[in-house]
Amino acid sequence: MASTSRLEIETSLKLLCMDRAIPIDTLLFFGSQKEGMELKNDRDVDVLLISPAFEGEDIFQRSAMMKGIHRSMVNQFKIPFDCVFCHRSEWEACRSPLLFAIKHA
Repeated sequence: MASTSRLEIETSLKLLCMDRAIPIDTLLFFGSQKEGMELKNDRDVDVLLISPAFEGEDIFQRSAMMKGIHRSMVNQFKIPFDCVFCHRSEWEACRSPLLFAIKHA
């Protein structure tokens, strides 16, 4: 990942989602690679995706919508990659402990 930038990761991820009709409103890096920090070669990349496509979908339906994206990202960038996905109202309400931790880190 030495030459990989956040922009490359973001662009690739948005294109993969667009291919599946999942519009991305917001994409946030969090964890050890959060915004404002230099990307590190030895760390995984954690990304939060906010999309209206996830509204009304349960975790299984969302996982089915995202199927194959994780593998594509890992294959392309050769780094561990994790993705959390939610819709705008979930992000704003922040009732999930995970979303709360991401928002307030």
